[in-house]
Amino acid sequence: MRKLIFILTLLTASLMLAATAAARPASTAKAKTVIVAMHDPGCHWFYASGDMNHRKYSKTLAHNGPVKLLNLDEATLIVKGPGGTRHDKVGAKLTLKAKGVYKITMVKQAADDNHLKLTIK
Repeated sequence: MRKLIFILTLLTASLMLAATAAARPASTAKAKTVIVAMHDPGCHWFYASGDMNHRKYSKTLAHNGPVKLLNLDEATLIVKGPGGTRHDKVGAKLTLKAKGVYKITMVKQAADDNHLKLTIK
């Protein structure tokens, strides 16, 4: 009888641990770093890809999951999106987790400068 109770207790404990493990998410998405860099014409751009001699820049960018926005522009960025309006200072990283469209401009931006659009899916 003691063996039966011991086996049932172990079985119950293992089922509870398995249920707890199954309820947790498989993995948490790690935020990808997206760089906003100074580049003429248009002042600021998303640094999309490439090496030192063959860089590619873009005014729009879409990404699945959270993003860390790294500001390498010449002034503070204004980020308007689902979570409200936030400021990203030069050299700082701003984490964006909410899904939606973010409009990015620079403080005291000239009318002909780029307006960046970041979409998080």
